[in-house]
Amino acid sequence: MKNKSFILLITACLSAVLISCNCSNNKSESPKKIEVTGSAEMEFVPNEIYMTFTLKEYMDASKKKIKLENIKTDFLALCKEAGVADSNISISSYTGNERWDYYWYKRRKSEPDFMGSISYAVKVSSTDKLDKIVSGLNENAIDNFSISKTSHSDIEQFRKDVKTKALIASKAKAEYLAKSIGEEIGEALLIQEIENSYTGYYSNAYSNSNVVSQTAMSMEGDNSSGPNFQKIKLRYEMKVEFKLK
Repeated sequence: MKNKSFILLITACLSAVLISCNCSNNKSESPKKIEVTGSAEMEFVPNEIYMTFTLKEYMDASKKKIKLENIKTDFLALCKEAGVADSNISISSYTGNERWDYYWYKRRKSEPDFMGSISYAVKVSSTDKLDKIVSGLNENAIDNFSISKTSHSDIEQFRKDVKTKALIASKAKAEYLAKSIGEEIGEALLIQEIENSYTGYYSNAYSNSNVVSQTAMSMEGDNSSGPNFQKIKLRYEMKVEFKLK
């Protein structure tokens, strides 16, 4: 029995020694490394402009109510004339005109002059198309229009390109820093995207405009091709650890 206990004690001691040796070996085998951060930027002109147009019923000079159906037809024809595809136009809200429920139906019956309204979300690819729509708007029918955002059809590819350039910048930085102390870089041990990346958006030239006649006239009297949007800026940072040879 004593012999068995002695053998177990020796085994436990040997295991502890082996574990200690392995930890020491692992610690000594930790590679020399260099950690750097690289960044890259890209600017580009947006080719996707997202607008919201709100149209409303109104009374004409003869006190006749111009119904929303006529206003909708005119607006959609205007968009088509400007070269906007039907797939780039959608209804974002609809208030008070059609019989969506009993409440609106009752209100129309009791208040025949109640004015309905509708909002369209429209995506255009250039300011030229936007100018054509704005300059042709019926100032009596338009209640408000604004830009919701701008983007680019290739923005996902642009993001990939900027991140790739940031990685290349990281490697270049690591190489010259390592060379300055007589070292060379080896394989990458870690690649990490830093989350404080930046995306800059548009100059809001059309936002919250409800004085359509003045806006339209200023465009018609301007010989320029229309307001230029500020470029969208993408910026990414990448952290990389390289092993030193």
